[in-house]
Amino acid sequence: MPYTQVANLDFDDIKTNLKEYLRSQNDFTDYDFEGSALATLIDTLAYNTYYTAFNTNMVVNELFIDSATLRDNVVALAKQLGYRPKSATSPTAYISFTITYTNATTDKELNLRKGTGFISNFDNAIYNYVVTSDVKASVINGVATFSNVPIREGTVLNSEFVVNTVSKSQRFILDNPNIDTNTVKVTVYPGGGTFNEPYLLADNILGVDGNSKVFFLDEIEDERYEILMGDGVLGKKLDNNTRIDVSYLTTSGPASNGVKAFVFSGVIENENGVSPNSFTPSVTSVTPASGGEEIETTQKIKYTAPKAYGTQDRAVTANDYEAIVRKVYPATSDIIIFGGEDQDPPQYGKVFISLKPTDASYLTSLTKSQIISDLKKYVIASVEPQIVDPSILFVEMTSKIYYNGGVTDQTPANIRDKAISAIQSYLLTSDTEKFNGKFRYSKFVGVIDDADKSINSNLTSLTMRKDFYPSLNSTFYYEVCFQNSFDEDCDDPVLSSTAFRVTEYPNFDVYVEDRSGKIVLYRLDTVTGEKVVLDNDIGDIDYVRGELKMYNLTIIKGSFFDNRISVRVKPLSNDIKAMREVYLDVDVANSSFTAYKE
Repeated sequence: MPYTQVANLDFDDIKTNLKEYLRSQNDFTDYDFEGSALATLIDTLAYNTYYTAFNTNMVVNELFIDSATLRDNVVALAKQLGYRPKSATSPTAYISFTITYTNATTDKELNLRKGTGFISNFDNAIYNYVVTSDVKASVINGVATFSNVPIREGTVLNSEFVVNTVSKSQRFILDNPNIDTNTVKVTVYPGGGTFNEPYLLADNILGVDGNSKVFFLDEIEDERYEILMGDGVLGKKLDNNTRIDVSYLTTSGPASNGVKAFVFSGVIENENGVSPNSFTPSVTSVTPASGGEEIETTQKIKYTAPKAYGTQDRAVTANDYEAIVRKVYPATSDIIIFGGEDQDPPQYGKVFISLKPTDASYLTSLTKSQIISDLKKYVIASVEPQIVDPSILFVEMTSKIYYNGGVTDQTPANIRDKAISAIQSYLLTSDTEKFNGKFRYSKFVGVIDDADKSINSNLTSLTMRKDFYPSLNSTFYYEVCFQNSFDEDCDDPVLSSTAFRVTEYPNFDVYVEDRSGKIVLYRLDTVTGEKVVLDNDIGDIDYVRGELKMYNLTIIKGSFFDNRISVRVKPLSNDIKAMREVYLDVDVANSSFTAYKE
């Protein structure tokens, strides 16, 4: 009998192996004639073997987290590593809320009840924001002020279960989609009476014994969640007829990130549980909504679960910090960790965390404080974590796209839109927009050329941009580092800026540009539009190191509503890189794309 290559699982290989086997036998002779009955049987056997091999291979793949594809299997494997995939996360905004009585009142206290709503209209959609726990404020001179109140997008729902110890298959499943598990609260009513006890979510079994009032939470099939109560060994076991009340928030995820205008649409009560008859509500946004995130994707679970397992619930290495920060703040686009010893001068005993949120450039101060608070239970006592804002290096493109009008009836606008769409798709899969990111010019030029078969070529130039926020009404030294050399030009300035105002010239918009290694301050003549130099030396420009240094500027107003100022330079190389806390961002929205028919 000839040797059979059983590792060949392709249909044709299987069929060939069957024929080779029959060729060594003397019982059948028509196996090699297409159309014969035996040939049909061989095809059937080959197909059966192929299907069996394929299914076996897929089953084996689903046993390992690296190769598994079905979400339920990936979640189950992550569970074995002690990792609970992140649910959808509701955006959180902070508001100050004032109630002003229109008539005299004897009320001493007002209470914003859990679930009280605030409505926001954002991107032509209505979103409901609620407080997730009662918030109280004193009434002083007919006014009650609620300061820095966190509100979360979504709808508060309740599920109720009754423990049946007779049933061996009872499960406590939350069937609603898009649950934010960070908002799950469990209240237990022993014996089904009115007395109740809050139970806390246990992330691990450390410190949990048979009397611990805790519950566990697992993702199960179809992106649903199951509440697991204690068994008397890990967590307190519940008696028969005990009632379990579960409250949670369902959310739209990141859809309302950025909301900052709210209208009160809820119920407010005084200390007697009575709503005031006549009052005027006023809502002021402290920080816009942020942190909203979709449920963790299968691919992200496969990436994060092994790293989270490696941390062992302690933050020591940079990878530990990254995994834990992503756990406590899911809306993280990218993150970089570096020790204080790498600073200049060194700052020993500190760990610096630079984090780029998914839908914003920077974290709010309240969010930073919350992340640091959540980190403290993981870090070594002698180490102080500190969050620093990323320094964002924007790359702007000016692209002229030439296409053959003889092979397409598309308009220049259609071609332009295709080029923009192609670049945006490429950015989703490339290693460009991130810390330590790299902008590779040839790749982007190629993406534009390949956006449509009619495109012949493109001429694309680059500009680097950085935004900084001045210290208003204070004389200050500003240093802006681009980490990339500038294209020194003998004839034209390399540096430009948006308009701002300084104390010396409060009535004029002023600008900066470079001249022979110096930074000059100028304004535009209101009649001729020509540049009028106001100061020919307010700082230095280092073309090689890629740095701007501006001295003794007293800025009183910036360019935009938030007073930021943008400075732009021409890079020496079209390949642009970012290092350490610098985050590379290709600003497609502020880039220019123009298509020309040839």
